[in-house]
Amino acid sequence: MKKTIRKTPKVTLCRECGGTGHIDGDHPVVCPQCEGSGRVTVSGTMELDIRAYKPK
Repeated sequence: MKKTIRKTPKVTLCRECGGTGHIDGDHPVVCPQCEGSGRVTVSGTMELDIRAYKPK
């Protein structure tokens, strides 16, 4: 049996900048992942293939 699971989109903190919107260094740069907002939208899809266990 194959089953597809979809996670609805949600807003979360950007992992790249830790939610600050900037990547620290010698010269702080706007985060390319979140474009400076500190937030990103996350969603996902998984496809599961469920089979009965048949010992050999």
